[in-house]
Amino acid sequence: MNLRRFVWRNALRNKRRTTLTMLSIGFSLFLLMILLTFMGMLLNPVIEDDSALRLLTIRTTSLADMMPISYLDKIKRVPNVTHAAPLQWFNGTYRDPNYQFANFATDPKAIWEIYSEQKIAPEQATAFIADRTAAVAGEDLMRRYGWKIGDRFTLNGNIFPVDLDLKIVGSFTAPIAQNMLYFHYDYFNEAMGGLNQAGSYVIKVADAASVPVVSEAIDAMFRNTPAETKTQTEKAFVLGFVSMLGNIQLIILSVAGVVVFTMLLVSVSTMAMSVRERLREVAILRTLGFSRWTVMALVIAEAIFVALAGTVLGIALGESLRLLDLDRMTQGFIPKFDPGLSAYLYVLAAGIAIGLLSGLLPGWQATNIPITSAMRQLE
Repeated sequence: MNLRRFVWRNALRNKRRTTLTMLSIGFSLFLLMILLTFMGMLLNPVIEDDSALRLLTIRTTSLADMMPISYLDKIKRVPNVTHAAPLQWFNGTYRDPNYQFANFATDPKAIWEIYSEQKIAPEQATAFIADRTAAVAGEDLMRRYGWKIGDRFTLNGNIFPVDLDLKIVGSFTAPIAQNMLYFHYDYFNEAMGGLNQAGSYVIKVADAASVPVVSEAIDAMFRNTPAETKTQTEKAFVLGFVSMLGNIQLIILSVAGVVVFTMLLVSVSTMAMSVRERLREVAILRTLGFSRWTVMALVIAEAIFVALAGTVLGIALGESLRLLDLDRMTQGFIPKFDPGLSAYLYVLAAGIAIGLLSGLLPGWQATNIPITSAMRQLE
């Protein structure tokens, strides 16, 4: 008999057990893929190419603390700073208070120079500058709410005790973060009764070599003031924000390890049960001249076959998440499910490892039982 066919028939001998094992492995590896994708999103945020020239200035005390708006003019005068703008997180909501999307009060002119990868039509950029109540939204946000140019809406404040009446005058595209909204800082400041403060300043420098020099110059300028600053690159800021969650990598890897180890125990138990039921057949194979290594290889091949079938199921379930509107389901926290190549490779490696290890121990035990003992095992 062809050995591949032999492995196939043995794997499907007890269809219920094999199916349940495949499903268990599939769902476990599906969970592993979700964990790895989430970890990749947090630890390796997607940053646009132009971000190497962008800096973000915040308070040293807390991200929630604000700085005087007078800092803006001083920052603009630092050598090699080409553009700077306030970037005030408003945390407003529209219609559904449970759906969070990024909305910022900023400089309507400088923002496009700083985020040059965000593209807006020239006439819409001009309209944004001209109207103090104007707002521009990313394409995804426009589609979500069905907004059209000229539509008016009210952005309800949550952190700040004001509601802003805004008018959509344009939309922009971007490599990422197309569910954002920009509006005038001056309008926000006026609505707040002259707050004259901003939570952060976004800065663009002339070249990459200027980044550390400008960062130090800005922080030195405001050192020993009531509102000392911390200036860092955009990527460093994102990773620092993630670090507030604690050692997220250790937490996720620990959960992933528990998932894989538990599935390994289940798979080993299932294969051991299957092999025990066939000890006499193992003995017969030995008497027909099959070596111990050949018999063990057949057992391991069967285990790997079942594990790989489960792996394919897990990957298919992961791919199905691409069809879901995760942006809405997670209130904008996860725009989409996009596992990288490394996540697929880790899941595939985990599936092969589960199959190999779950077949190794039962195969070794079966092939090391004396043939006469194996023949009498189930008599």
